[in-house]
Amino acid sequence: MYFRNEDIEKLLDSLRIEEVVGEFVDLKKSGSSYKGLCPFHADTNPSFSVKPEKRICKCFVCGAGGNAINFYSKIKNIPYMEAVKELAKKYRVNIKEYNAKNIDVDNEKFYQIMEDSHNFFMDKMFAQESRTALNYLSNRGLDTDLIKEHRLGYAPAKWSELYEFLKEKNYSDEDLLTLGLIKQNEEGRIYDTFRNRIIFPIFSISNRIIAFGGRSLEKDDSIPKYINSPDTPIFKKGRNIYGIERATNIRNKNYSILMEGYMDVLSANIFDFDTSIAPLGTALTIEQAQLIKRYSSNILLSFDTDKAGKAATERASFILKSQGFNIRVLQFDGAKDPDEYLKKNGREAFLKVVENSLEIFDFLYELYSSEYDFTNIIAKQNFIERFKDFFGYLTTDLEKEMYLKNLSQKTDINIDILRKTLIEENKKKFISKDYIKQKEEELEKKVFKEANNLELSIVEMLFKKPEYYEFFKNEELESDIANKTLKFFEEKIKENFNFESNNLMREFEKYIKSDNNYLDNKENNNIARIILNYVVDLPEHEKEKNYIELFKSYFRVKIKSRDKTKDDFQKKVYFSKFKEKIEKSKSVEEFIEIYNSFRYLF
Repeated sequence: MYFRNEDIEKLLDSLRIEEVVGEFVDLKKSGSSYKGLCPFHADTNPSFSVKPEKRICKCFVCGAGGNAINFYSKIKNIPYMEAVKELAKKYRVNIKEYNAKNIDVDNEKFYQIMEDSHNFFMDKMFAQESRTALNYLSNRGLDTDLIKEHRLGYAPAKWSELYEFLKEKNYSDEDLLTLGLIKQNEEGRIYDTFRNRIIFPIFSISNRIIAFGGRSLEKDDSIPKYINSPDTPIFKKGRNIYGIERATNIRNKNYSILMEGYMDVLSANIFDFDTSIAPLGTALTIEQAQLIKRYSSNILLSFDTDKAGKAATERASFILKSQGFNIRVLQFDGAKDPDEYLKKNGREAFLKVVENSLEIFDFLYELYSSEYDFTNIIAKQNFIERFKDFFGYLTTDLEKEMYLKNLSQKTDINIDILRKTLIEENKKKFISKDYIKQKEEELEKKVFKEANNLELSIVEMLFKKPEYYEFFKNEELESDIANKTLKFFEEKIKENFNFESNNLMREFEKYIKSDNNYLDNKENNNIARIILNYVVDLPEHEKEKNYIELFKSYFRVKIKSRDKTKDDFQKKVYFSKFKEKIEKSKSVEEFIEIYNSFRYLF
């Protein structure tokens, strides 16, 4: 059995968490919260807190807690979906149960693996080896209680400690690879993906562990500071949001605060700004915007204050406007990000920043104004052009008219002229599936253009090294000149032509001048280049270096245009190994041997 996320949200909205917990724990009122002895460890001092406003419960000693479903599942020792079913029946919440399918059964297994992994990381956070992690978090303002409240963890520095822990629970290597918890090198050695990192748990909307973010504690700059779980059957980076498990707060308060990183969101929550969320290490996507929109169309953008942060604000605003959001932008003085500002100035100062936030149009006006000299007519014209993207993403005529009027007043330019420039003659760029498809097609054409230039160099190489024809004869090339060259080689092989003779280029010239193989002027110029380069010779070591680089360049262009949509996880793993081996190849012969062994992947 399984239930849709929308129905699980409906159930959570209907449940009173203090009532669910109160059936098993003797709760006493403490301000706006309730407290009691934790049922998950030998508690003598009430450490289990229930917060009805936030609809969560938490033990500040053992870390157990979550929403009402998490609690009920753990206290009854039953699967999550079984807890959903029992609670819906018990509290008479009408939700629809669906028959189990294989994928959902598998997903339940994946959720369990992620929960066990999370418990492992949380346990390690307070082990002797995690002192560096605790010091780092302490310096960022998180004490023991806050670390437990936000369920942070630590991934040990050892190569395979998590793997060994999970293997003892009889989980398969295949499932652990699928979830991105482990990796496997060329020699077959398995090691943990997250090592010597602070672990930030990433939850689904129904408060289930679906992924991890890891902040490195290494001093080596070559190691990525942050890494995330890869896309898995239960996690899609571009469709999930860090902090979305608190969506109820967003709905109740009718706004969200979009920040850049994990620590920004945590700091905001520490200061009780509990509608804070963040993308997962990437630019905001349309799917993420649509997810946020389910709870509120009002959003505050709170990105870093540097140039990159302002650019991220601009990009995010286009995505959000295409989905009909009302947007305001927070601006901080004397701090590089919200985390630093909150640590320096506290909650009240942050509230002042919120009060003084700029509506998105005013933010963009200030941003663009700083880049242009209005005394210069051309510069002012370019300034107006900068607004084309913004107006292209607006979804209502009312918004367009209001912003046009605002811009007209600020620039003293007739509103009709602005309307013609920014609306009537401005091609719409709504971020729809059609728009995305258009961008993909543009990229594909670019790849083909790259392929044509590359293939001309490949043709030049074939005339100097005809034996390489065997590699390319079954490849799908893009340019006419390359395909006609391959056809020429094919015919000459059938004729038992001696490729070591000096007549090769003359035969090729005769071939392309025949009536049935006419080439246009551009391709005739290409032929001239081939002939010219044919007579130019280089030292042998330079030629070999050029040849292997040509093969690798061909491979790189080819993988850009391959269809990845049908790749299963195993194929992705094999293809990753393939690319790594190809890049390490030192000769054409080695390249061809590796390529042929993985050719089936294409």
